[in-house]
Amino acid sequence: MQCSTSKTVAYLIFSMCSILSNQTYAEAWSLKKQKHNVSVYSQKTESGYDQVLAKTQVQAHPLALVALLDDIEACPKWIHNCIEVSILEKVSATESLVNTFFDAPWPVRDRDIVTYSTTSFINDSVTIELTDKNQAIPEHTKFVRMKKMHGIWKATPISNGMTEVSYQGGGDPGGKLPTFLANRELVNSLYNTLLSLKEIMPLEKYQPKRAESSSH
Repeated sequence: MQCSTSKTVAYLIFSMCSILSNQTYAEAWSLKKQKHNVSVYSQKTESGYDQVLAKTQVQAHPLALVALLDDIEACPKWIHNCIEVSILEKVSATESLVNTFFDAPWPVRDRDIVTYSTTSFINDSVTIELTDKNQAIPEHTKFVRMKKMHGIWKATPISNGMTEVSYQGGGDPGGKLPTFLANRELVNSLYNTLLSLKEIMPLEKYQPKRAESSSH
């Protein structure tokens, strides 16, 4: 009887911990910036470096996000502080190994990341997953390599030609950058990136032709 009671108590404790854990996760996102129809949230992680989630709505087709990201020469025009994007390997039509370089304000050293990009389609919705590949190439002497980077771009049709675009991700900025500074800059950088994306993604050259749109 005592053993059965102990098991029951243990089960109840486990259940309560699970409920509290799920509530904590659900409530963990904190709105950091909301302006011009761009919302940026952050979430604490064990590393001290926040994870971020940003959303906006754009007058464009969801597939335009893929075309925009594929236009690497245009990336510095809308990705905040982006110096250059280099395709290291085009694995397939939906997979790429990418090296991205970022400018950082003095006295912080410039950064770079190496990510593996995978694009998937469900009807007209698009998901682009970025996974860390920082060891794929040697580190550049003039740049600090960011590590454990991960991110997911999503573009989902809403109505009347509008698309919801979101980005969720995080990682380690590398070097000895204080966490409070890294977290603050991450929010500002993502906000400015989506603000610029709202202006450039609707351009006609990024919109799919009707045949391309119906094929996905």
